[in-house]
Amino acid sequence: MAETRATLAGPIGEADAAARAALAWTPLVLAAGATLVAGLAGLHARGLIGTPLEPWAFGYFVERFPLFAGLLVYAAARVVLLALIPPGPSRFLRLALLSIALAILVLPALYPTFGGVVIRAAYFTGGMAWLQSAPLAAAYPIGAFVSASVFAASLGLAAALARLAPAFGWRRLADAALRLLALWFAALVVAAQAALGLSLLGEWPIWPLRPGEAVAAALLVALAALPHAILVARTGR
Repeated sequence: MAETRATLAGPIGEADAAARAALAWTPLVLAAGATLVAGLAGLHARGLIGTPLEPWAFGYFVERFPLFAGLLVYAAARVVLLALIPPGPSRFLRLALLSIALAILVLPALYPTFGGVVIRAAYFTGGMAWLQSAPLAAAYPIGAFVSASVFAASLGLAAALARLAPAFGWRRLADAALRLLALWFAALVVAAQAALGLSLLGEWPIWPLRPGEAVAAALLVALAALPHAILVARTGR
């Protein structure tokens, strides 16, 4: 029975193409879709004044890296699907632990305010590199890598708890390294607008997005999550 449960909660086999595709691509679609809907609905920081979300709507990090919210949606959807999709008796326990898994993911990203320790770690290391005479072209990737490492650690722990099937070994370590590189790419995409001085998103999130800017935001979120989703599709976990 223990062997059966481990298998059911492990990678989704290539024969179950629908479940494998859902696990890989549903989070990406939800993240890009949520970004697009938020943009088209006119969601912006000033519109959240006086609401419970106000503390997360303003600040240096949300103004410079608003697309991180889309990546967080991607990661949260992935954790939920890992608890829901694999069948078997362990599903009820996975669902019972889902709230803890989501807390492991969300708290480092949003506490005490937007960005949490994930973006603050990038700001500290990238800022220190710049103060040590590193050019901005090097400081941003350094900060992005540290941020991706923190985010990968929280996502990995949350995913392991949601799946209830921890795996070890050199192959698993190599897979984790590839996923870290994928999240590093995602961090670079999220930071690109601030790093390169682009204006693809107008003055969002302080002011609403125009329809074209909302589409651009959704496409950037999809681009950021794409390498990680490809790895999930390849491995089925």
